[in-house]
Amino acid sequence: MRRIFVIICVLISTLSFSQDKVELLNKGNEYFKEGDFEKAEEYYKESLEIDNQYYKANLNTGHSLFRQAISFTQKEMIDSARTKCSEAESYYINSELLTENKNEKAESLYNLGNAQILSQNLEESIKSYKQSLRLVPENMNAKYNLALAQYLLNKKQENQKDSKEDKKEQENKEEEEKKDQSQENKQKDQAEEKKEELSKEELSKEEIEQILNALEREEEEVQEDLQKKKAIGNNKLLKDW
Repeated sequence: MRRIFVIICVLISTLSFSQDKVELLNKGNEYFKEGDFEKAEEYYKESLEIDNQYYKANLNTGHSLFRQAISFTQKEMIDSARTKCSEAESYYINSELLTENKNEKAESLYNLGNAQILSQNLEESIKSYKQSLRLVPENMNAKYNLALAQYLLNKKQENQKDSKEDKKEQENKEEEEKKDQSQENKQKDQAEEKKEELSKEELSKEEIEQILNALEREEEEVQEDLQKKKAIGNNKLLKDW
């Protein structure tokens, strides 16, 4: 009899543990749908404090951080955006490692690619999109973003090549200049050249806008899907997404 009592206590404790983490996740989901991504992040992380192996909480924490990164990017707060993207990447990586489900792995890798493309880690984003598509080849958003990442990487590499050629041409030009050119003018030329090289390595404002437009379009699709799931799950207790 005592053994049965112990088993019942364990089951009740386990059920309470599961409910708490899902309740916190769902509370985070409510804030996420309202657009309060910082508050959503807080609840998702509270859910992870109960169970850090919880796939959905890891994935959704990544989503909340990624949405904050988009907001910072739109405000041209690039350093803050990159910090949030980096955090989002770590949670997406965790979520991918925590599941054996093919669709869930593909979703984590796809979102990882989104965070990487926003932070301009183009080569890594291409790898993530390809890994996602190997698992779920019919994901059209992953195909589109893969093509976008490849296009941006090719353009970046072309700009870097042009920059090297410009630098060589500038060096040849400097050799032909008069020897009495002042050191001050030389330093000015070098500073301008360095500034130009850095600008060519970064994505342009138009290219970043192109990325944001793609991600915003996909976010609208996600929100529509969430509304459908919400309608279906209204009669289900502690339904997470």
